[in-house]
Amino acid sequence: MFELGRAPVYWKTMNGLPPTSGKKVKLFYNPAATKLVPNEEYGIAFNGGFNQPIMCGGEPRAMLRKSRGKADSPIYTIQICVPKHAVNLIFSFTNGANWDGPYRLQFQVPKAWQNRAIEFFNQGLAEELSQEGACDRAIFPDTNIVVDGCVMIGNLSKEGVILQGDRCSLDLVPGCMDPNSYLYNPLANVDDGSCLIDSDSED
Repeated sequence: MFELGRAPVYWKTMNGLPPTSGKKVKLFYNPAATKLVPNEEYGIAFNGGFNQPIMCGGEPRAMLRKSRGKADSPIYTIQICVPKHAVNLIFSFTNGANWDGPYRLQFQVPKAWQNRAIEFFNQGLAEELSQEGACDRAIFPDTNIVVDGCVMIGNLSKEGVILQGDRCSLDLVPGCMDPNSYLYNPLANVDDGSCLIDSDSED
């Protein structure tokens, strides 16, 4: 259970079942349960890799801040679209200077694959993540984030924006970037995951 103020990490799936390969999972992070103080400019960023040492993204991604009113400190969320060949996700959180983690989330795999060697999953995952934009579709904030400040220690990749020091590009047009989707936005330069809504409706 996610005891507010005590448990640092909580996950939630669309169907209420344990996290499964090929499905979506939302991660919640409660920094009040740790010693990690959110950065005043962007809050908390997430970094993680599937089937480590295979990483996805390489740079931390800013999480969505969820306010819980005046009595409780905010929590942060990020969505994970788990690749079909992912067996686990090892991840940490950062405020730009310090880290909390690593944490490990194990995924259920299809019954037909349960006795396969890890090399089978790593090879399949490498093929999945080698496709253009695969990591951006796999790990993303669950709603659009408006970047209004870029003070950051080191580099941070946020929804396609490279933050370095106190400089960043704010020319963001979030939307579906898949020309095969009916939700395609030709003006979008940041994939916000909305294309996945289209693919879910076809299942």
